[in-house]
Amino acid sequence: MRIHYDAERIKHILQNLTCLTGISLSFMTTEEEYLCYCCPPDNFCAALFAEDPNAGERCWASDRQLLTACKQSCRPESHICHAGLFDAIVPVVKDGTVVGYVVPGRIRVPSSVIPAPYRDNPCLAERWYALPCYDDEQLRSLVELLPNILLGNAIELRGGDLASEAAAYMKDNLTHKIDLEGLCDRFFVSKNTLYRAFRERFGTTVNQYLISLRTERAKRLLTETEMTIAEVAIAVGIEDYHYFCRVFTRQAGVAPGAFRREARKSSPVT
Repeated sequence: MRIHYDAERIKHILQNLTCLTGISLSFMTTEEEYLCYCCPPDNFCAALFAEDPNAGERCWASDRQLLTACKQSCRPESHICHAGLFDAIVPVVKDGTVVGYVVPGRIRVPSSVIPAPYRDNPCLAERWYALPCYDDEQLRSLVELLPNILLGNAIELRGGDLASEAAAYMKDNLTHKIDLEGLCDRFFVSKNTLYRAFRERFGTTVNQYLISLRTERAKRLLTETEMTIAEVAIAVGIEDYHYFCRVFTRQAGVAPGAFRREARKSSPVT
């Protein structure tokens, strides 16, 4: 089972919610990668990071603490962060499977007090008090609502394994530029996930599998058509003629021209 994220739809939903609520919202995949981050302009944290060079590191440590607790409990986890603000991580569950995490933040609660180090900074204090303030009931409603809003068609559980789907896509698009970054973007996975899937399914790397596909397609074109070697190279997605010849020779054991001559001795083109 594989998770498919409609990144644009998720971003659009969170942007609308940020506009309505004034809070920051981000979405994290199950691979712990931030798919989008929506934050109101002129926010407290931007000013805080400018004043305190260590604030970003403390903020990330705070998120990591929440994420660890959330993964263990499979329930929303929250706390008051080092900046005196409410932070949470909310799991998004579909068909009994956690498919991602919504991260709301930059929220004051009625009982919160600005930390002492920031009180003597009028600009920082003003921005802190300007942040939206939610009471406990509002926060409970927010935490319950967020994952439900994101389900719809924005996140899907798909059958079939990642490596087979990616391999099929590569085979159908050999004439186009295909690279690891593009594949990861298309299937919404990290490089490590894609590497692992290909190693487990095919016993090879993504790049090596792609080279093998291109070499086999080139062999067929060299055998069955009158295309020039340069045309064959382009037809399998390699525009550099000399690079194609090197790759083909390494894979097939002979140069493209020699392969064509030997192939046509046993199976001449009619």
